[in-house]
Amino acid sequence: MQSDEWHKVEELLNAALELPPGERQKFLEQVGEPGLRREVESLLDCEALVDGFLAAPALAFSVDFFEDEDAPDARAGQAIGHYRIKREIGRGGMGAVFLAERADGEFQHQVALKIVRRSFADSELFRRFRRERQILASLNHPNIARLLDGGVSNDGEPFLVMEHVEGVHIDDYCDARELSTNKRLRLFLEVCRGISYAHQHLVVHRDIKPSNILVTGEAVPKLLDFGIAKLLDTEQAGEHTRTEMRAFTPDYAAPEQVRGEQITTASDVYSLGVLLRDLLNKTPRAQKARKALGARRSQTPGQKTVAANLATKPEDADAQAQTIERTFASAELENIVAMAMREDPLRRYAAAAQLAEDVQRYLDGLPVRAQKDSFTYRAGKFIRRNKVGVGAAMLILLSLVVGLALALWQAGIARQQRDRAERRFNDVRKLSNSLLFEITPKIERLEGSIEARETLVTRALEYLDSLAQEAGEDLQLQSELASAYEKVGNLQGAPARPNLSDFKGALASLEKAKNIRLELLRKNPNESSNREHLAANLVTSSYIRWWTSDVSGSIKDSEQALELYSKLIAEQPASIALRIASAEARINLAQTYYFNDQVSEVYAPLRSALQELETLRETNADNAEIGRLLGRAYASLGLNLFWDNKAAEGEAEIIKAVTLTESLFASNPHDNVMQQGLWNIYIQAAQFYEDDNAAQSIEYLSKALKLVEESVKNDPANTQARQNLAKTYSLLGADSTRLKKLDDAAAYLQKSLAVFAELEKAEPRNLTYKDDIGRILKYLGLAKYQQHDFAGALASYEKAIEVFNYQSTDPKNFFPQKQLATVYNYVGQVYSDWAKASAAEERPRRLQQAKENYQRALNILRQLEAQNALTEYDRKFLEEVSAAAKQ
Repeated sequence: MQSDEWHKVEELLNAALELPPGERQKFLEQVGEPGLRREVESLLDCEALVDGFLAAPALAFSVDFFEDEDAPDARAGQAIGHYRIKREIGRGGMGAVFLAERADGEFQHQVALKIVRRSFADSELFRRFRRERQILASLNHPNIARLLDGGVSNDGEPFLVMEHVEGVHIDDYCDARELSTNKRLRLFLEVCRGISYAHQHLVVHRDIKPSNILVTGEAVPKLLDFGIAKLLDTEQAGEHTRTEMRAFTPDYAAPEQVRGEQITTASDVYSLGVLLRDLLNKTPRAQKARKALGARRSQTPGQKTVAANLATKPEDADAQAQTIERTFASAELENIVAMAMREDPLRRYAAAAQLAEDVQRYLDGLPVRAQKDSFTYRAGKFIRRNKVGVGAAMLILLSLVVGLALALWQAGIARQQRDRAERRFNDVRKLSNSLLFEITPKIERLEGSIEARETLVTRALEYLDSLAQEAGEDLQLQSELASAYEKVGNLQGAPARPNLSDFKGALASLEKAKNIRLELLRKNPNESSNREHLAANLVTSSYIRWWTSDVSGSIKDSEQALELYSKLIAEQPASIALRIASAEARINLAQTYYFNDQVSEVYAPLRSALQELETLRETNADNAEIGRLLGRAYASLGLNLFWDNKAAEGEAEIIKAVTLTESLFASNPHDNVMQQGLWNIYIQAAQFYEDDNAAQSIEYLSKALKLVEESVKNDPANTQARQNLAKTYSLLGADSTRLKKLDDAAAYLQKSLAVFAELEKAEPRNLTYKDDIGRILKYLGLAKYQQHDFAGALASYEKAIEVFNYQSTDPKNFFPQKQLATVYNYVGQVYSDWAKASAAEERPRRLQQAKENYQRALNILRQLEAQNALTEYDRKFLEEVSAAAKQ
């Protein structure tokens, strides 16, 4: 009978079986083809005799089906190929499986020998058997029983030789050992890996069930029986997609498999879902409610299909599964099972690997694909994964709220800033960013806010140190912690902005951030963003080290930053931001050398920065930041050339700096950064001319004064602007002293000291003001000296000496040492001239004091000379002091 005729027989048989026995004959009389009618009648007769044989699956035969000579022990001792049968270990519809061993004496090895019954040798099952051998031969996975050999016996029986797995059915294994849910899930994951491997090799198992999965003594699950697998190979589609003999186990078969439709990897996903459901029920297999073995195929319209019974949708529990005791560990697992068992294959997990991934995410405490996503769900998962960390964070959060509220109340703006903070207390990380990156800039320039900022820094460090202990392997959180520590470091002691003058604390915070970034770099050496932040960290710490007189440390940090920038630019040559950052770092390094009077060391980094910036400006003329840095570099080069006795070349660079920066500010009149940049250029231009052309110097200082007075008027709370105002007054005082306008000089210098006194009152521990105050006191002493107020001059000089002595703790920091030498020389001049105007009895004492101070200045200069730290100008000064000391 042809295939299409068997389909007709099947349809007629199914229809007849739905009718009462008394009505079946009348139904068959209506069949027009006698041959078909006779075939159906014979099957109905068999059905009556066998008591429901046709309702059982095609291959679910019992032991009684075999002939007497095929009794379980009948074949013991028989040789098949190179193997000898020891005993039978299982039977199925296709044949039997025996425990066998090598019979050729080559080596001892026990195997599982699978033999097809001779009566099926020429049937479709024989072809499936041959295909099984081809399929298994292509699979090599620790969770799949391996094919070792195969062939045809002397009696014409096809056989397969497979790895003999000593094990227990997976459900029995779990129940006997009363495994926990997590251990069952981990076993299930290994099964998924085996199935996923088979799918990758274009193989569908199509009969996944507990009896086809044995768990070994080493707790390794092994997949058996790929005999009904389907190759996903288009070249074999004609053979492997036929449905005349659809062998499956109804309890575990997908709806499309029962209906005789196309089988895909999604069918195995369905069976895996059923397996997972049964494993999680934790009820011994013998006690589990079973579905009816009967499976109806190709139902007539209106009839209830087996697929309807098997299908499970996420929104509707499986009707038959409701009879089984539900003991799932959580709703998440139920949803995972439901998604795997959806009736529509397209709505299931796309692959076994996706199902395994969801199970693994459940084990890891992460959100799963099968669960409806929501903020509450994800937040709950996060809290359960991080109970200790979240608890600690909440305690820290409370501490921060209280500390912040108190600090802002002391600054007079408690209500406004507390409301701002409360709006950002949605979670711990957001709070951190709000405190450090949003609120702090609002209060850092307010008068009287120093205590608030100290409290904020203290609380923030407590929070960050605690959170750092909980960061674990969370790389994103570690990166955020590093950024927060860097922000705290800026609050503690970044010299370019209002700070707490806690330079030691600032360096400690930056060091914590640097260590985190170095660890992130070790874990991910190619992550560019972290390396950029690390370079910026080193630039900031370099600046702070210079302010704390750690010149060698400052240079070291700058060089490390430049090395990072060099590698980043090599990787990203088109990045303008990186090239700008690198150029600025080189300018900073050059200025460190300049202020330390290492004139010859200035040129290399500075000219390199200039070349880079000029190249960038050719193609980015509208980039104001490039122009600002270029002006700064021109001015630095001009001053260095002046101190290198190349005044004409230096003046050309100063003019370029002024012209460029004035143009930029004209285009950006409301840009505070550009305004600050132009003020700096005016100050540097004034310093260039102060010794040789004081009038020109005062002209530039007048422009600087106009700029900074406007800044203070617009923002009186801007402490940086007020510090700039005080500096401008001090330089005007110094130039007026040189021009012998002593009344003007004293007035400017007193104004400068008054502004600094206000700043120190508001921020008594801000040491960045000390350097400016020292220079003001030096020039005020010079003005009083020129007014012949010797006592007043000495009083100012003594205070200046205190300031510069404080800054001279680092022997490699040459700048304060030169300032000290200058002041000691001035003190010698005061005593020398005072001696001339003194009575005879006072004159020797004052001459001796003059000589002692000249000698102090000379000793400092000789120490600097030994370190090769004197410029040509300094050497002339040394000669002058040496001559004075000999008088």
